[in-house]
Amino acid sequence: MLTAGVAALKGDVKRFAIAFTVVFWIAYGSWIIGSYARLAAVTPADQQKFGIDWSLRLTSEGGFIVALIAGLVIANFFPRFADWLKEAIRPELYIKIAIVILGAFLAVTLAGKLNLASSLLWRSLAAIIEAYLIYWPVVYFISRKWFGFSREWAAPLASGISICGVSAAIATGGAVRARPAIPVLVSSLVVIFAVVELLILPFLAQAFLSHEPLVAAAWIGLAVKTDGAAVAGGGITEALILAKNAAEGVHYQPGWILGTTTTIKIFIDVFIAVWTFILAYIWTNHINVAKGADKASASEIWQRFPKFIIGFAVTFLVAFLIAVGASPERLAKLTPIIGEANIFRVIFFILTFFSIGVLSNFRKLWQDGIGKLAAVYILSLFGFVIWVGLLISWLFFAGVKPPLAS
Repeated sequence: MLTAGVAALKGDVKRFAIAFTVVFWIAYGSWIIGSYARLAAVTPADQQKFGIDWSLRLTSEGGFIVALIAGLVIANFFPRFADWLKEAIRPELYIKIAIVILGAFLAVTLAGKLNLASSLLWRSLAAIIEAYLIYWPVVYFISRKWFGFSREWAAPLASGISICGVSAAIATGGAVRARPAIPVLVSSLVVIFAVVELLILPFLAQAFLSHEPLVAAAWIGLAVKTDGAAVAGGGITEALILAKNAAEGVHYQPGWILGTTTTIKIFIDVFIAVWTFILAYIWTNHINVAKGADKASASEIWQRFPKFIIGFAVTFLVAFLIAVGASPERLAKLTPIIGEANIFRVIFFILTFFSIGVLSNFRKLWQDGIGKLAAVYILSLFGFVIWVGLLISWLFFAGVKPPLAS
């Protein structure tokens, strides 16, 4: 399929096939390394399962960082090898495929938790308002006014910090026509800082929010910006809070804390397509307006609009309709099937990170502002994102309790 795609793009099919074989196995090896228990195991139960007493708690998304590092090593120390791989280094192609696959995964996941989603619908919609209408403009303002980033940098950075790291940053980059390296650099920082959040936030939730378990669940969903880390954080938070309440004689049904975190994260992800369209319209009509025209035509908006977002939206709708209309038995079979498809989504994400690494070098990364990116992230995350998320979670989920275990 990829070879056919490269042929349609008028690339060198033979060179691509040979180089992609090497690129694929390096990227796949990075995923394997990133999934090693010492790197990826998150919960105490995971560590016990693998017989280890410590882990970096990166989740399997640590494979993204491994792939990026592998690409950087090749770019900086083996430039001839990097040049030989050039035909298969296509980050934009890989990430667009990954995001389209993500649409189906989110749809089936949402359909599988429809009862929970419907009961928490209006509260979860508040998360969308917060992430898109509060977080995004504040991070964008800080990036532009305080750190002097251009619009090309500030928009993907705002989406990565506000919404959902990899997917939102890259979709936004496509809408504003940013260079491919920019959203992936942002996404790398998001994955790194998600690890820091995993080490801190669940334990803060246990200490201060054990009597408001769904406030804690919503907070994790709003504060942790990658899907894998957010769900892992929800799992850790649930284990810690259930254990603390059980010690006090209160036994909640398991699954509600994790389910709430997951539902909020899914609602935020689903609206990526809507937000990307809004940004494409704004950038076309009010920021990068064509010369000699006050307002861009519909054809100009269509030209700038990232077409893979349409693929994301259509895939989501089709998969959601199939899943919602399925019987419980059929849905039980559909869930692991879409899980297999999600493996390809992860592979294409890792191909993207590796490709960006090969196209970069340390000197260029520093010149492009990786240090300032980290500063924006630290200021935004610990300055207001975590605390505003806590406030919103408290306003909408305080007093809402999971059902007690029978």
